[in-house]
Amino acid sequence: MKTHEEELESLAGRLRVRVAEGRYAEAQGVLREYCQALRKTVAGLPRGDPGRGRLGDEWRRLAEQTRRGLLAGRAHACARLARLAQVPKRLQTYGEDPPPRRTWECSA
Repeated sequence: MKTHEEELESLAGRLRVRVAEGRYAEAQGVLREYCQALRKTVAGLPRGDPGRGRLGDEWRRLAEQTRRGLLAGRAHACARLARLAQVPKRLQTYGEDPPPRRTWECSA
């Protein structure tokens, strides 16, 4: 059986992968799982245990990595949208004339 800390590391890895792949809805679910596991782990530690501080530091690093990944993904999406907006209208409508009819379309 996994220890609590191994479970936290596994969940953190899953979260990093989901954010890196741009799968943000799934990342949100993994983040919830991570937070629940973190609460259980911290609740099981005695007061004054140095592990609490280390877990807090790891959580802050993971939160910052996740935030940066989300911001990078957002910037990338904005840049792609900006490039799409720069495509000339002529290319968007296939030139001046309407596109040719297909043989299965009615010519009524």
